[in-house]
Amino acid sequence: MVTRSFVLRSASRLFASSILVAASVAQTFDYAFDAAASSITIDTNVALDLTGSLKGVFDAVSNPGGTRTVLGVFGDNGLNNEVPVTITLGVDALIGGAVVGTFELDYEPVLGAATVSGLFATIGAGGSSSADLTVTLTYDTFRSLNPNSVYIGGFPLTLPLGAAAVTDVVLTQIGPGAGTAVPGAAAGSIDLDAAVTAELSFNVDLSALGGTGITPVGPLPIVLPLTGAFDLADCGTVFSATSSSVQSQSLPNPFPFDLVDQALPLPTILPPGGTADLLLNASLDALRLDGTVTASLVASAGSSGRTVPVCDGNVNSSGLGGALGVAGSTSVTAQDLALVATNLPSNSLGYMLMSRTEALVPGFGGSQGTLCLGGTLYRFSASVQQSGPMGEVTFAPDFGALPSGQTFAAADSWSFQYWFRDANPGPTSNTTGAVRVLFCR
Repeated sequence: MVTRSFVLRSASRLFASSILVAASVAQTFDYAFDAAASSITIDTNVALDLTGSLKGVFDAVSNPGGTRTVLGVFGDNGLNNEVPVTITLGVDALIGGAVVGTFELDYEPVLGAATVSGLFATIGAGGSSSADLTVTLTYDTFRSLNPNSVYIGGFPLTLPLGAAAVTDVVLTQIGPGAGTAVPGAAAGSIDLDAAVTAELSFNVDLSALGGTGITPVGPLPIVLPLTGAFDLADCGTVFSATSSSVQSQSLPNPFPFDLVDQALPLPTILPPGGTADLLLNASLDALRLDGTVTASLVASAGSSGRTVPVCDGNVNSSGLGGALGVAGSTSVTAQDLALVATNLPSNSLGYMLMSRTEALVPGFGGSQGTLCLGGTLYRFSASVQQSGPMGEVTFAPDFGALPSGQTFAAADSWSFQYWFRDANPGPTSNTTGAVRVLFCR
């Protein structure tokens, strides 16, 4: 017969001490987007302001019949001159599609807060969007030869360049995504309101326009506000959110971007009707971004975040700190949860404790352990365990016969800790670390 003196003798001191509150431990959920249910649409106009030069395609050896450019209205110095030019390259893009990616959500129930971090997503995976390209030129007066035309400078000239494919659209979080997380109307639902600072990058394929092929655009900073909820009662902690925002900003020298020998077929002005074949070379000075971002996102965390270590066990006579882990499912329907205590003294007696809250009580009741449970403690004292020669215990609570008539329900959070006898070196008791379990349907 196992006596209970080692666990009952200091009950009054134990409960008096348990009012000390432990530091809050966040629930961390690792989410993956559901590509079939998630989409982002970005309707944006990116204006790239560049400075550079125009020059004809003439080459005395390889292309003697090509267009030549000459500065001014009159004269011909026999050279193919570079014409100073300022350029605005417009990328009017409608980017959208399914979302594939991941992020992490840290939930602090005590603080009513949540933080989104590490968001990385590809948009329109496996497909491509398109962009309409325009170029606006402001240049000094010059002439073209072959064909012959005069271009009077000093005012902007806007030309359509056609459509280009947009590929490899990536959204990467670069800053904090802190927000509020408070209980919603439905049981277990947590309403989330957060904002994620991210960068948008994509590639524009200019090869169809006679250009230099794949040209990267970005990273472009954007803010993605998220309004939605995550369901603690669901075993996948399903997350759903929407986002709608207007983006408008100007960035000086945002990233390296150069146009090198970009083909630019320029219609003749005086007289009209011909085409001067020019090359455009330019470097980026600034970027202007205007547009809207809308999103509908669904993600699942699977089983992640449903069990959380609360504290570590102190060293016992095995030379190690007792550890407590979780096996099986956290589903109240499955009812196959198992609590596994390891690193125990061999052939030691003990039993499981549980509580809805957490605390930090070192040396409670004269033991060598630290009690990490707070508030009202519920004891599985009718289920005393023996650690055997391996110093391990596996305990499966009977969901229909919990201490004091307690029940496990979806979205309930319970913390567990194992209390056991020890001799270190004299008779004493100790505890494993504690673990929090978030139950689901």
